[in-house]
Amino acid sequence: MLKEERYERILELLEGEQYLSAQALSQRLFVSLPTIRRDLSELQMRKQIIRSHGGAKKTHSENIVAPLDFRKTVNASEKRALCSKAAELVQDNDVIFIDASTTTLQMAHFLGEKKNIIVLTNGIALATLLAKKGIKTYCTGGEIFENSMAHFGSFAEDFIRRFNIDILFFSCHGVNENGMLTDPSLPETQIRRVAIGQAKKTVFLCDKTKFNLSTPYNLVSIQSLDCIITDAQDIAARFPMGKSTDILIV
Repeated sequence: MLKEERYERILELLEGEQYLSAQALSQRLFVSLPTIRRDLSELQMRKQIIRSHGGAKKTHSENIVAPLDFRKTVNASEKRALCSKAAELVQDNDVIFIDASTTTLQMAHFLGEKKNIIVLTNGIALATLLAKKGIKTYCTGGEIFENSMAHFGSFAEDFIRRFNIDILFFSCHGVNENGMLTDPSLPETQIRRVAIGQAKKTVFLCDKTKFNLSTPYNLVSIQSLDCIITDAQDIAARFPMGKSTDILIV
C-alpha cells in the first residue's frame, strides 16, 4: 500500500470510529508501529487528525482545506475520467475558465488538440501544466492561498470580470442533502461565484464521494447548473434537477 493510500485509509477508519490507537491502526493496515506513528505525525502536520493518548482522532475539518498535494491523490482515477469527458465539451476558439480544484486539474492533459482556445484559471499548478503544453493561458494573479496553491481575493475577481467566458469548469468540496454546492473556503467560494457570473455555460465535475457532504459556505444550487459530469449513477434520483441541466455519467 502506497503512503498516500495509507493516509486515506487511516482517515476512513477514523471517520467510522472517531478514535483508534496506533496499535489498532497498525494491526488493521498490516504495517509496523513505527510506520503508523510516522503516518500519524504527517497527518497531524496536515491538520487532518489530532494525536491523542497513543492514537489519533479525526479533525472536525469542515473549515480546513487540505493541502493540494494530498487532495490531488484522492480518487485520482475518477477525477481523470471526469476531466476527459469535460474536455469533450470544449470547442476550438473557446474561452474557458477552469478553477483551482484538484478535480479539474487533470483537464490540462486533454486540451492539447483544441485550437485557439484561451484558458483562464486561478490555479497555479494548472496554469503551469497548460503553459507547458503551449496552450494560451491567463492566471488571475492575486493573493495566494498556500494549501490550494491558487490565487484569490479582489484582484483575482476583478481580473475574471474582464472576460466573457464560454464555459466554466469547476468543482467544490461537496453537495449537501438539499442539492446545494458547498465549500469550506470562503475565498474559493467567492471566486467561483464571480466566474459563474461571467460564464455562458457552467459545468460541474463531481465524483460520487462528494454527494451528501455539507460545509459552511453555499455556492449555488445543483438545479441552476447547465451540466453535471459525475460517476454517481443515481444522481438524477437523489436530487431534483433543473429542466435544462445536462447530466453526463462517466
